[in-house]
Amino acid sequence: MPGSRLSRALVVGAIALTPTLASAEALNLPVAARVISFVQPPPNGTVVAAIVYDPRNPASEAEADAIERGAATAFAAGKATLKFKRVPVTALAGLTGSQVAFVTTGLREGQAQLGAAAARQSILTITADLTCVQAGNCAVAISGGQRVQITVSRAACKAGNLRFGSAFLMLVKEV
Repeated sequence: MPGSRLSRALVVGAIALTPTLASAEALNLPVAARVISFVQPPPNGTVVAAIVYDPRNPASEAEADAIERGAATAFAAGKATLKFKRVPVTALAGLTGSQVAFVTTGLREGQAQLGAAAARQSILTITADLTCVQAGNCAVAISGGQRVQITVSRAACKAGNLRFGSAFLMLVKEV
């Protein structure tokens, strides 16, 4: 029987290490929390964090689910505790009161409206979708893989009056 226990352990380990499509594209929450802590001035206390998703897009919905599961109901980001709420991309008025927005992939049609709404309210937008940052609609993209890459949009940060510490900006790619 020891061999069967070892086989079971190897199978369970292989399943745990095999990334699914949803988890490979999902936002890296621990890195996102670190990014939030580098905003100047750093947020503290309870911070409302929106999860912006498209209810008509199953991949976007799945990523929103993954973000919620990863964060439970509250998540620490430096001296801030994030409290999450879902906001459909079709109802961006729901962003009111948010300081951070986690933007799911698959929102290409609504990215410009999202970017404008976030800029008006100085909301830090964080996503795994690099194209949102390249278009200047999201402030920060976190790419996965073997090495985490953080990309910051100068245009989105300027439009939203968002600033990061200089030490942070030396470690990221700016576009």
